[in-house]
Amino acid sequence: MITAIYARKSTEQNGVADEAKSVTRQIEHARAYAERKGWTVADEHVYSDDGVSGALFGDKRPGLARLLNALRPRPGFDALVMSEESRLGREQIETAYTLKLITDAGVRVFFYLEDRERTLDNAMDKVMLSLTNFASEMERERAKQRTYDAMVRKARAGFVTGNRTYGYANVEVLSPDGRRDHVARRVNADEATVVRRIYELCASGLGLTRIAKRLNADRVAPPRNDRSGWAPTAIREILRRPLYRGEIVWGKGQKAMRGGAKVLRRRPESEWLRIDAPDLRIVPADLARAAEERMASTRVVFARVPNGRLVGHPSRLDLASPYLLAGLAYCTACSGALIAQTRDFQEGAPARLRLRLPPEARQGGLRQRRADRARDHGRGGARVARQGVRRADDRGIRRAGARAAPRAARAAP
Repeated sequence: MITAIYARKSTEQNGVADEAKSVTRQIEHARAYAERKGWTVADEHVYSDDGVSGALFGDKRPGLARLLNALRPRPGFDALVMSEESRLGREQIETAYTLKLITDAGVRVFFYLEDRERTLDNAMDKVMLSLTNFASEMERERAKQRTYDAMVRKARAGFVTGNRTYGYANVEVLSPDGRRDHVARRVNADEATVVRRIYELCASGLGLTRIAKRLNADRVAPPRNDRSGWAPTAIREILRRPLYRGEIVWGKGQKAMRGGAKVLRRRPESEWLRIDAPDLRIVPADLARAAEERMASTRVVFARVPNGRLVGHPSRLDLASPYLLAGLAYCTACSGALIAQTRDFQEGAPARLRLRLPPEARQGGLRQRRADRARDHGRGGARVARQGVRRADDRGIRRAGARAAPRAARAAP
């Protein structure tokens, strides 16, 4: 009998048998089990997911996805060996459905830790499957709660609970026996100077884009050493982060499972954990207040389209602009703003006039293009002609934008 193997190791190891704590060990034990039974293991049908939660399914589990794809149109193996049922998953509905897909394809499922076969031939088998999956999901929820409690304790103590934040260095603190006890933040003097400069530029009247251009012109190293340099989004996050003002805010988001994938749910502000950390303050209170007042005054006069969506602001609020209609003109059909944009946020770089489509318009255009391609499939001559027309239209739009930019620049006061 040709046999396949599936192994999975979760990122959370609590409540897991020793044989399940290593993908390599699971595969070795599954091979030994198959040899004792006199089965042949097909090397091309050994699947594994290392460091993947049992609550994830679909493309989040590439090994399991390849296993399910191997079932169609006809499986190349007769049996599947795993260490235990929880290796297939720890979510009741998704796990039961996945197991049904495997058994419906004519593949027998065996667990070598219990030396038994999982069948779904009668009501009792299905009840036992439900109870097993229920226990697995309960263990996953308990592990999740243990992890959450540990993170809350670290956050309350002011320790690092995530990645490194710009302006700080993560320093490992060891216990008396030499093991890592926790990770603490220390102010990085060079990066702290850049953070204070960003707040000073904002308080002086510069907007996000101009601050990014100023830093790029001065060759200031961006976060994560990104070759594209500083971007307005990074400036906005720095100006909004309360940690630079001496306050740790933790628990804004919560991970949840939707459709076999993790999604981030935003918690109500009343559930956020706020801790004073004066030793981590980088920006003085008066400077932070001045920057916040400047941003608040800017938000009041932002231009809005009839549906209330923000589209831009008059150029006088962000120093002089050579483009007369940038931030003011918008499309009456899609409410997209007409902007003058450079690709690399470098001062002095040539800008092009662009129409910034709202998200719903971009998604609608993508769906329409896909529908056009599906409709034109098989119509060779007509499809090529339409592609040629679209390319010509795109070239015409680009030429029109290039011609409009100098005229707008000359018309600016």
